[in-house]
Amino acid sequence: MPRPSQQLHPHRDPVPLRPAATVLLLRDTPQGIEVLMTRRSMTASFAPGAYVFPGGGIDAADALAHSQSTRRATQGDLHLTQAIAAIRESFEELGVLLARHPDGSYATTADIASLDRKAPFAAQCKERGLTLAGDQVFVLAHWIADRDLSRRFDVPFLAARMPDGQSPVA
Repeated sequence: MPRPSQQLHPHRDPVPLRPAATVLLLRDTPQGIEVLMTRRSMTASFAPGAYVFPGGGIDAADALAHSQSTRRATQGDLHLTQAIAAIRESFEELGVLLARHPDGSYATTADIASLDRKAPFAAQCKERGLTLAGDQVFVLAHWIADRDLSRRFDVPFLAARMPDGQSPVA
């Protein structure tokens, strides 16, 4: 281990980790698999201009929405909360909604257009009889940002199939 005088940067305690979730939305096409990415604004405070998968911080409301989501028998509370956060972020950022009607059909473009991307997410879905498809979101990988970064995230990379008939709108 180098002496403190030999380190490139002075020691600093790492900033706290912020729980987040990101999702790879996949679509199978005749030309092969498509993966949805978006580009961050050049004025963003974190990773300006970077190409990213939709996602963001986990909100307290995400953990409170378990009763509005389907889940796999093996899906624990933490993974369900992460899935709900990813579903919410996909809707807020790109207008993609992983939610189903009681008959099992995914939300339509008309359903999506009737929702406000800035209003409380789970409550709007519940009002319209939509159930979040948490059981269709799977953990792919997990990343924790380097301790020397000024903003740090604890992020599972999740994967889900893009619902048929939906297209992203930034």
